[in-house]
Amino acid sequence: MAKEKVKHLSAVFVSVFAHAGHITKKEAKEMSGLDDAAFDKAYKKAGKIADKVMKAEGNKMDKFLQHFGDEIDQFTKSFAGKLF
Repeated sequence: MAKEKVKHLSAVFVSVFAHAGHITKKEAKEMSGLDDAAFDKAYKKAGKIADKVMKAEGNKMDKFLQHFGDEIDQFTKSFAGKLF
């Protein structure tokens, strides 16, 4: 189960690059190692993150880290509530 969650987070991360136009969606899927359904969920989450970052003012990297951090927090709740 933990392995799939880490794969999901990795897929969200690489999919942000796809949404930003740096790689293709197909390349992001290949890097993720997820099946179609699981990848689609991660890709949609990445789209939401990318939209929030693009609409944000100021340092976009700070906004990306904030929103991706929120996603990490959601998925690490099953690891006793935190990653570390």
